Amino acid sequence: MRFLLAAVTALFLTFLTQGNVADADSFSKRFKKGSHNFGAQIGGGYTFDLPPGVERTDIAMLFVFPNWQYNITGLIGESWYRGALFHHVEAGLAYALKTGSGSGRAINGGEWLWGFSPLMAQYKFLSPKRKWAPNILAGAGFSYGNWNDNAYEISTAFEFLLHIGAGVEFYTRTNAWSLNYRLFHVSNSNIKSPNIGLNAHVFSLGMRF
Repeated sequence: MRFLLAAVTALFLTFLTQGNVADADSFSKRFKKGSHNFGAQIGGGYTFDLPPGVERTDIAMLFVFPNWQYNITGLIGESWYRGALFHHVEAGLAYALKTGSGSGRAINGGEWLWGFSPLMAQYKFLSPKRKWAPNILAGAGFSYGNWNDNAYEISTAFEFLLHIGAGVEFYTRTNAWSLNYRLFHVSNSNIKSPNIGLNAHVFSLGMRF
């Protein structure tokens, strides 16, 4: 918790000391169609009962997902919904940590899930008048790991991933930082039963460079 608070404090101090993003021409150039960049999200999450009342295996996880983005549209729209649509591709690791409370069974800890999600999109609500941009994210991918060794809700090493989330990105002159939330879903699309699936809240800090 102390590490998270320190990271958030450093993020906002960096944001506040950078000055304005740029003038209108630089802003348009930064978010031009065809531009691309790399980034990463690092954080943690935990599974929860969805739908409520159905007990699921308790998993707390470390979430590390590097990513790549490509600006598909450039700046589009007017008013509050002005922004840009990005193709978002990510690959990384969700590493299970032991939890000892909550409903369902506790996973032993040490289980891993390697994921690759090439079919994702992010829309950023952009304005040259501010140094921050809300965004929404959605997409799908697949994973391979051993969560199925202890989580009865998934029965195969190969699983599909679904993501839906939102965040706020803060721009500096050369890069960007973000605070993010996503709903992280893991299931095997009925390749094998049972296919109850796991759902998790994931909170992360991100950086673009």
